Amino acid sequence: MTMKPLTILTGINRAAEPSSGSLILVNDLYPAMPDTRTIYLGRKPVDQEWRSAFDRLVPISTTKRPLGPGFDAYVDELTQEVGALIEQVRPDAIHAQNVGFALSLAFSRTAGTIPMISIAHGPEVMAAERNTTEHAAMLEVAAASSAIVTPTPVLANHIDRLTGHRFTDRITIIPWGIRLADAQARDQPLTRVGPLSLGPVFKGSYPHQE
Repeated sequence: MTMKPLTILTGINRAAEPSSGSLILVNDLYPAMPDTRTIYLGRKPVDQEWRSAFDRLVPISTTKRPLGPGFDAYVDELTQEVGALIEQVRPDAIHAQNVGFALSLAFSRTAGTIPMISIAHGPEVMAAERNTTEHAAMLEVAAASSAIVTPTPVLANHIDRLTGHRFTDRITIIPWGIRLADAQARDQPLTRVGPLSLGPVFKGSYPHQE
């Protein structure tokens, strides 16, 4: 018996092109996931190679507005757009690519009984530490999430503290990249003096995603 592929709805509220670490991660991750069909929500302009990485790419039409007097109305409008798409495609799961921010709020308010996994990329956690509106968004997204995935224990601890330890059992750590315990020492001597460090390489800066 042939199994129906799992349909995942996800997205990032930015131009659909590899311009930052989280965008590069989803571009690499979802095409490599077997037995899945990914519907991606992003903004124009759409990189053509990016379009081919997903089974379907849906441009967000709601005009983007930053934090401020019009933010609540913006999230309401975005939620209506996301809700209409969810009714149309009925995904098996939703992956919110932040524990906070506008698109994750829209997913949270329209997921219903569809399981939602929120994936912490970091900037939303830092924003929640500085801003009460962002903190409220994190609490709402965390409450709607079946699981919260973080890459490091430090980030997991930040989220746990900011959510008042209410969702500790939902937080799962999945490392991104190389575990230092698995790293192999090089055989050749170093050519210059200084500590060896491993870290991610990002293209460009990481602007606010609201």
